[in-house]
Amino acid sequence: MYSDYEFLQVEAGADRVLRITMNRPEKLNASGEIGHAEQGRIWREFDSDPEMNVALITGAGRAFCAGGDIKEGNGPLPVDTRDGRTLVRSMIACRKPIVSAINGVAVGGGLAIALLADISIASERALLIDGHVRLGLAAGDHAALVWPLAIGMARSKYHLLLGNRITGREAAEIGLVGRCVPHEDLMSTANEIAVRLATGPQFAIQGTKAALNDWYLHNMGIFEHSLYVEAHSATLPDAEAGIRAVREGTEPVFPGAVGSDRY
Repeated sequence: MYSDYEFLQVEAGADRVLRITMNRPEKLNASGEIGHAEQGRIWREFDSDPEMNVALITGAGRAFCAGGDIKEGNGPLPVDTRDGRTLVRSMIACRKPIVSAINGVAVGGGLAIALLADISIASERALLIDGHVRLGLAAGDHAALVWPLAIGMARSKYHLLLGNRITGREAAEIGLVGRCVPHEDLMSTANEIAVRLATGPQFAIQGTKAALNDWYLHNMGIFEHSLYVEAHSATLPDAEAGIRAVREGTEPVFPGAVGSDRY
């Protein structure tokens, strides 16, 4: 059932835990076009698999997922927006619980997966970054929907408007993730949680998740708005400057800083 994945390494466990690893360590697990599509598709297939009760996702090597592959590109913008919408909606719609083990840097779409998981466990080495504004992009995908519910509006604006880096420890302290543990304990802790969920009362667990996710479903208009403003921002000179700076390894100079009224 899971044999045709390229970016994702998928193992269906006898303990009814589906273990998923984003497997491109030489690129810090940056997804690229193929990975983007697989990151959205896996949750539908997991949800329909009668043998699996819980999914546990992590990254290979020293990163969870560095988001999109900016240097190589992710494909046309409409495809990126479609895949981002599919990822968020399919994770929210998935009936079964998802556990994320955030072992390193989590950015962009990778951060969406880390935080949309029902239980997020961060290593002390984890680094959570919503870097949209650093690229001249509006913070689309999950952030406008998820962050205010998790940490409040004031903290959400503080971190998202500044593009701050948040350590695993800080993320746990402010409520962005469920727990932070020493790096060497991350996978054993996440596995223990996943197995506990897999052997628990499935209807009760899935029903609780569904009820809590109604908070997201009632606010999906916010998510769609964020996708629109991100897509629009990608057409403006600031995004061109930000993405070019990443590719060249330089500091961006944003044209909009001296003429934002024209936007």
